[in-house]
Amino acid sequence: MSTTKAIIDFTDYSATDLGALAQVIHDRFEEHATTFPSPPTTLAAFQTQITDYDTKLLARASRAIEDINAFNDARALMEQTLRGFGNYVNTVAKGNGTTVDLSGFPSYDTAVAAAPNPPLAPTNLRLRHGTLSGTFQVRYTPDRSPSTNEVQVNLQSTPDNEASWVTKGMFQRGTAELSGFAPGIVVWVRVRTVGLKGVMGAWSDPAQIRTL
Repeated sequence: MSTTKAIIDFTDYSATDLGALAQVIHDRFEEHATTFPSPPTTLAAFQTQITDYDTKLLARASRAIEDINAFNDARALMEQTLRGFGNYVNTVAKGNGTTVDLSGFPSYDTAVAAAPNPPLAPTNLRLRHGTLSGTFQVRYTPDRSPSTNEVQVNLQSTPDNEASWVTKGMFQRGTAELSGFAPGIVVWVRVRTVGLKGVMGAWSDPAQIRTL
């Protein structure tokens, strides 16, 4: 018999995606409080944790050791909290896909063979100006070789708004050339790798560049 389960392993999520997912789950729990009346952590405490996580994520950009360590602790706590919420959802839903969907958790069907493990997020993302105005080169290290990688850009002042990300193309191996940007603007970039059977990997942490 087919049942649906909430995913409770978030180690492959990028730092930005993990915070965004936590906020979605919080909001869905708030919206469907009658379905999920007794979460393992109060929603007020969960929101405080999400806000703290996002603050420490931004502070990590300083590259100061204390800021990096503070964020790593916040991430470990967030993954622990999400596992608790996910286990609670699975207890309430009892395999019902509609109920799991109400929670905002990503899910999987137990009747379907598990997809191959998704690729890890690309690492060492670097951006360099091109020879022409409004162009730059994207370099990164994919988890797999050979690889096909999706590159997205975001022209907002911060990369936090998921809806603002736009795909620029699919690129082979660990490099991409991007062009057509106005000079003097900040462009955020992130990359993920396509796995077997089309399973998408986790997004890299975003990087930014100001065009010339």
